[in-house]
Amino acid sequence: MEKIEQHKESFYQAKIIRWLKEQYPGAFVWKAAAGPYSRGGIPDVCMVLNGHFFGFEVKRPEVGRLSKIQEQTIKEINAAGGIAAVVSYPEQVEKIIRAAGIN
Repeated sequence: MEKIEQHKESFYQAKIIRWLKEQYPGAFVWKAAAGPYSRGGIPDVCMVLNGHFFGFEVKRPEVGRLSKIQEQTIKEINAAGGIAAVVSYPEQVEKIIRAAGIN
């Protein structure tokens, strides 16, 4: 049986950040850093595009799972008018941004 190589979550995060910066050079894109003074559950990759907040919680395909605090934070961001979702690939990010109708 052939072993399927599984990258770390940081691999997918970097790929998404690179894609966002290439596709939306005018957007403000950052990797959220966790620390003792930060709020738990903030999505890994955040972006402000034309005044709209996007939060992308990046998980490894098929094996990544949300924690309860991540689930709750995504719900709160969406309820506050931002857009937050779980993704693994730039194609998923693109679909979310297009569905929001923000260019």
